[in-house]
Amino acid sequence: MKQIKTAKQLTFTYFSIVAFAIIAFHFSMFTSMIENIEMIYAENRMLKDKNTAVSLLNGTQKTHVSVPPFSEVYVGKENLPPGIVLAANIIDDKPFELDEDSDTTEEMFSMRSQVMLNGEMKEIYVIHYDEIYEISEEQMFETQSTQLMLSLLLLIVSLWVVMRISDRLTKPLSLLSQRLGERSPANLSAIELPEGAATREIRQLVDRLNSYQIQIRDLIERERAFNRYASHELRTPLMVMKGATTLLGKSDSKAFLERQRARMIQACQEMEDYITTLLSLTRDEDLDTIATRTVQPSELENIRQMHLGYVMAADVSVNVVLEGQIITKLPIPTFHILVGNLVKNALACTEEGRVDLVVSDNVLSVVDTGCGLSGKPGGESYGLGLMIVRDICEKYKCTFSLQDNELAGCTASVVFPVYP
Repeated sequence: MKQIKTAKQLTFTYFSIVAFAIIAFHFSMFTSMIENIEMIYAENRMLKDKNTAVSLLNGTQKTHVSVPPFSEVYVGKENLPPGIVLAANIIDDKPFELDEDSDTTEEMFSMRSQVMLNGEMKEIYVIHYDEIYEISEEQMFETQSTQLMLSLLLLIVSLWVVMRISDRLTKPLSLLSQRLGERSPANLSAIELPEGAATREIRQLVDRLNSYQIQIRDLIERERAFNRYASHELRTPLMVMKGATTLLGKSDSKAFLERQRARMIQACQEMEDYITTLLSLTRDEDLDTIATRTVQPSELENIRQMHLGYVMAADVSVNVVLEGQIITKLPIPTFHILVGNLVKNALACTEEGRVDLVVSDNVLSVVDTGCGLSGKPGGESYGLGLMIVRDICEKYKCTFSLQDNELAGCTASVVFPVYP
C-alpha cells in the first residue's frame, strides 16, 4: 500500500522542488546572458576590426594583418594558420566559435566576410580572442557562484521558516485527529477546538464535526425515543385487544360482542396512529412539501369520544370548545396522538371537575381542573405523553407550553405556525 505523506513532508518536497527549479532557472539565465553578451561584444568588435583590416589591406598584397589588440585578419581560407578549424555552419558577418577540433584551448571567435580588396571581391577571416573579457567572464562566474551559495543559504533559512510555519498550522489538525482517534464511538459530546494556531478552516471543520455529532445524537435519541414510546404506548391498545379477545368467548350477546368489536377497532386505530406518528418522528421530512389542512370539529369530537374511557371518576367531563379554527401540516394520525396525549395527561391529573379542549385560531389549549403542575398525576403515561407532544411540536415547528391556572389545574397549549 502506498504510504501517505504528512503535510510537513509534502511541504518540504514541494518547497525543495520549487527552490531548486528557481536556482536552476536563475543559473541557466545567467549563463545564457553571459554567452549572449559575449556574442554581441565579439560581433561588434570583429565588424569594427574588419573595416580597419580592409583599409590596411587595400593597396597591398598582404594576406594577413593584425588589428590590435584582439584580432587577426587573413585573406582567403588557405592563409589561415594551421590548427584553426572553422565552424561548419559559419555565416558571413556573424561570429562563431572555432570548431572543437581546433588546436587551441582558448575560446576564440571567427568571422567570414566578403569584401572588396584592390578591386576584387575576396573572402577575409577575422580571428578574435579577448583575454581581458575571458578573465572578466571568469570573475563574473566566481561572483555568480558566491551569489549562488548565498541563495542556497537563503533557501535553507526560508525552508526552515516554512517548516516552522507548516508545523504551527498542521499541529492543531494533528491534535484534532489524535483526539478523534482516542474518542470512543459512544462519545457524542462536543469536540473541543485544539490548542495552537487554529485557523479559520480548523474552526469551520470543528464546527462541522460538532454539527454532525448533534445530528447523530439526535438520530440516536429519536431511535431510543421510538423504542421507549412504542414499548409503552402500544401496550395499552394491545391489552385492550387481548382483553376483548378473552371476553369474546364468554358471552353470545350481540350487544356484548358489538361492544368488544368496537373496543378492538378503536385499539387497532390507536395502534396504527401511534405507529404512523412514531415512525414519522424518526425520519426527516421536508415540511415545505407538506400541504396544509384545516382541522375539522369531527376530529376533535372523535378524540373526545376515544378518550372518554380514560375518565376514572364519574364527576369528570370532557368538552370541546370551538372559538376558531386550526390550519396545520400535521397528518391526521399525528394530530390525534398530539391532542390525545394532552387529554390523557389532563385526565390523569383530574379527579373531579372538567377537561376542556379549547380551539382558537391556530391555538389548541387543553384546560383541566386537576392537581396542577405541583400535584402528583394519577396516570402512568404522564411523562412519556408530554415527551411525545414535545417531539411532535419540535418537528412541526409548533410551540408547546404548560402552566398552572389561577384557580385550579393547568393549561397545556400548542401554538401552530401560521402559513402564508
